[in-house]
Amino acid sequence: MPPSETYRRRVNALAIVASAAFFGGNLFIGLSMGTHRLSLDPLVFMHGFWPQFTSFLYTIMPLFLLTLVGLIFSARLDWDQPRLKRLWLIAIALYVATSLITMAYHLPENLRLRAALYTSEEAAAALRYWLIGHVPRVLLSLGIPLLALRAVRARPVIGPKG
Repeated sequence: MPPSETYRRRVNALAIVASAAFFGGNLFIGLSMGTHRLSLDPLVFMHGFWPQFTSFLYTIMPLFLLTLVGLIFSARLDWDQPRLKRLWLIAIALYVATSLITMAYHLPENLRLRAALYTSEEAAAALRYWLIGHVPRVLLSLGIPLLALRAVRARPVIGPKG
C-alpha cells in the first residue's frame, strides 16, 4: 500500500521547513554573527567563541538532522519518478557537501578557537578565513530548500480530474 498523501505532505514539509530553517541558521551565522564578531577585538572574539558556538549548536543541530530525515524520506517516496528522484538526490548532495565543509574545516577550526592558543593577529586571520569558508555553506544550504520545493511542485497531482 502506498503512503497516504497526508504522510507525503508531512515528510515533504519537514524537508522544506527544516532545510529552509537550516539555511536561515547558516545565513544568520555568516551575516549577523560574522558582522558582530568582526567588530570585536580578536582576542575577545576568540575567548567568547566557544560559549556562543555551543549555545547555537543546540538550535542548528536539530535542524541539521531533521533536514536529513526529511530529504531521505522524501527521496524515498519519489524514488520511482526519475525527475523527482534526481532533484531530491541533488538536494542530498548539497547537504553532504555542506556537511563535509563543516567537518573538514569549520569543526577543527572551532576546536582550535576553543583552545584559545592564537595571538591577536592569528585570531583575526582565523575569523576572516572562518567567515570566508562560511560563504559556500550558506550558498549550498540555500539550494537545499529550493530543490525540495522544486521537487514537491514538480510532482504530478494525483486525484480526481477537475
